Amino acid sequence: MKLKAYYTKGQKKLKKILGRYIPHNTHYRPGGVCRINLEQLSANNAREIKVYPIYPHLTTELLISEDLYDACSEYWKPKRKVETDYMVVEVPNGRIYTDNESSVAVVSQYNRLVENVSLSLSGGKVSEPNLNNIFEQRYFKPPVKYKGTVFSLLTGGAGLNNISHWFIDVLPRLHLLRESGLYDKVDWFYVPSIRYDFQTETLDMLGIPREKLIEGDKCPHIAADCIIASTAPRGNHTLVPKWLCDYLQEAFLPFAEEETDSITPETPYLYVSRSDSAIRNVLNEQELLAELEPYGFRSIVSSKLSIKEKIRLFSKAKVVLGATGAGLISMIFCKPGTKMIEIFNEGFVIEPFYDIATKLDLDYDYIICKSNKIVRNADQGQREHLLVETDKVVEILEKMRTEKPKKAEVA
Repeated sequence: MKLKAYYTKGQKKLKKILGRYIPHNTHYRPGGVCRINLEQLSANNAREIKVYPIYPHLTTELLISEDLYDACSEYWKPKRKVETDYMVVEVPNGRIYTDNESSVAVVSQYNRLVENVSLSLSGGKVSEPNLNNIFEQRYFKPPVKYKGTVFSLLTGGAGLNNISHWFIDVLPRLHLLRESGLYDKVDWFYVPSIRYDFQTETLDMLGIPREKLIEGDKCPHIAADCIIASTAPRGNHTLVPKWLCDYLQEAFLPFAEEETDSITPETPYLYVSRSDSAIRNVLNEQELLAELEPYGFRSIVSSKLSIKEKIRLFSKAKVVLGATGAGLISMIFCKPGTKMIEIFNEGFVIEPFYDIATKLDLDYDYIICKSNKIVRNADQGQREHLLVETDKVVEILEKMRTEKPKKAEVA
C-alpha cells in the first residue's frame, strides 16, 4: 500500500513539474486577473461576473490567553484579528482548473482569473491572485464541459483527504451558497474528492446526491454554462469565523438523537487516540490510558467511526482529550461547556482547534509536551511524536472535580 502511495505521489509531482515546462493548450492559461469591486457592485461587468456579498468586512478574532499565544510555533504564528470579505460569485461560461494540491483557479469567459474565489497556496500561505500557480502552468488538457450550473467546493489545501480540512474548508461553502440565494440554481457540486467515507457520508447527510457530484481529483479542468464559487471559509488566513462553527453545528447536531448501529458504547469521557496514524503518536499511550482509566475514559480511534457515531459520542461527551490532529475536529459536535484538553508537542503548537473551541464556548485547556528536537517548520513539526507528562493530565482532571462546570455564556 505504501509503495502505491509513493508511486501516486511521485507521479503527481512529476506531472506538476512537467506541466510548467511542456507547452500544450497554453491558451487555457489566464491572461490576467478579474478584480472585484465590492463597494460599487454595478461597476463589475455582469457579462463576466455577478457578485453577491455575504459577510463584507467581517472581523474574526483569535480569543486565547497570552500564554498560549506565546507558545504558538513561530513558523506558524497566527494573526490575532483578520478581516474578510465573504462573497459568492457567478461566472457565466466560466471554467475551473485545479492541481488538486495547492491551487484552484476560477476563470471567466474573458480568460481572466477571478480574485477572491480563486485560491493558491505557497508554503501553506495564501498567495496574491496574480501569483496563483496557474500562471506558471504551461500544459493544459481541454476542460470537460458541463451543461447547467456548477458550484465549486474545491479548496487548495488538504480538503482532498483530511477530515478536518473537509469540515473547515469545504463544507461551509454550502452555507455561503445558501446565503447567496443561489442554491436551487445549482445542477452540479464540484468537490475535491469522494474517495473517503467521511466525504460521501457528510454530503449525503446534507442532502447532496452522488449523481450531482463532480470529483476534482478525477476531473481537474471543467467548464460550464455557469460557475458559482465562494470565498474560502477562512478567507486568506487560518482563523475560523463564528458563522462557520454555527453552521456546522446547525447542520449536523440534529443527527445526534438518531439511532445508529454503533458498537462503541457512549461515555462522557473520550480519549481520541492517534494509533491509526504514523505521525504525532503518543509514545507512552498505555501509561496515559492507565492514568485515565479511574476517571472512566474510553479510548476511540476517530477514523474507525462513522460520522453519525462521532456526532452521538461527542455531543454527549463531558471531557474530550487527545493530541492535536484531524481526529479532534469532531469537537464541533460538542455542546457548550464540554471540557476539551489538547496535547501538543512544543515544536508543533498551532491554533485551529483552540480557535474553534473558543467559538463553540468549550472549556478549553492544553498540555505542551517537551521536545528533544529543534523544529523549524510545520512539515517537520507535524511528524514529531509526543511523550506526555501524565501527572499534568491528572492535575487538570483533579482540578475539574473541585470546580463548578463551566456554563455557556448567553449572547
